[in-house]
Amino acid sequence: MVLISCKNCHKVYKKENYDEFICTRCNHGVSKRINNSLQVSLALTLSAIFLYFPAMLYPMMEITTFGVNHESTIIEGVIGFLEYESYFIAFVIFTASVIIPLIKLIGLLLIFVSLKINTKMSNKTKIAIFKFVEAIGKWSMIDIYVVAILASVIQMDEVFNIKGGIAATSFALVVILTIIAAHRFDTRIIWDESRE
Repeated sequence: MVLISCKNCHKVYKKENYDEFICTRCNHGVSKRINNSLQVSLALTLSAIFLYFPAMLYPMMEITTFGVNHESTIIEGVIGFLEYESYFIAFVIFTASVIIPLIKLIGLLLIFVSLKINTKMSNKTKIAIFKFVEAIGKWSMIDIYVVAILASVIQMDEVFNIKGGIAATSFALVVILTIIAAHRFDTRIIWDESRE
């Protein structure tokens, strides 16, 4: 007999053999463990960390004004808004584009590494960090949306033109990889008795 818990509401069931069934409490599909969940999530997170650096160092947006190209990184954009005293916009861009992705990467890496090595972090803390990372994940794409909207709306050939830079691709990949890493991770691993 095997004990299995619902990943959504954590209700525990006793099952002999099963493939997949519906939780009686929350109607969420309960399935077997995802193979190599921790390894795949850790690999995706490490890949996202490597992509985070070009996302910060290379131009996010390329603006052409009367044939002259101007490129700006995320940090240069934030500094530009501060110079124009648009503090709120600078704060939103800095938070959504620099702080939130960094928190997601550090949070996921902290959880995954703590499962590989013996740490004193409690399981409840790991779950709380994971839920926080999942909750803030959707706010990371604000910069990409802004660049995509500006690039699609403002197209006046050589007079004024906006397109995404190298960093836009890297940044989008960082967000996508962290979302996949969090989705692929089976939180039941945290509660495994062998890891207590």
